[in-house]
Amino acid sequence: MALGIKVGGTWKTPNKLSVKVSGNWRAVQQIYAKAGGVWRPIWSIAPTMRKGYVWGSNSYVVKQSDHVECYAYNSSTGGGEAAVVTNIPVDLTGVSYVVFDYALEGSSDIQSDGIFIASSSQMGGAGTFDARTYRGSLTTRTTVSLSVSSLSGPYYLRAHASNNGGVAVWKRVRLYRILLDSKEIWNASAGGSYV
Repeated sequence: MALGIKVGGTWKTPNKLSVKVSGNWRAVQQIYAKAGGVWRPIWSIAPTMRKGYVWGSNSYVVKQSDHVECYAYNSSTGGGEAAVVTNIPVDLTGVSYVVFDYALEGSSDIQSDGIFIASSSQMGGAGTFDARTYRGSLTTRTTVSLSVSSLSGPYYLRAHASNNGGVAVWKRVRLYRILLDSKEIWNASAGGSYV
């Protein structure tokens, strides 16, 4: 879910917000919204995603119409990794689970994984995390829950396609949505969901 502004009867996604302070326009640092009776920074409600850590000669991250595709493959030496990550950290205070709505494709159920992470590091690889879960078995669209009840405060959310096999092994994660417990905070189908 991205921030939207209605302009001339049409909803548009802003790429920059400014506010007039003492006669001068200044970039907005943070926006707050009231959620459940509590004022929270808007980034805890409506983040965007961006390309994260990518390794491997053929690995990539690309936005599709209803998902972000992370593909991990290295044709020269094997291995590879590709990740998508929140553009800004998400407040996980009081959240039990981050739910990733995804599909996992690949050449094999073994030697590679879909890895789902909450981390204080935005651009880290699959081994850099504060909370992590992973799935190796190929699956059509489904969900996985990452327990974050021990975390409090802002963290980046990442989804990785990770390949630790030979030159014939590849893995692809298709990320559709992210939810905090049962509340959707990001949907790849929404305009402005990826920067």
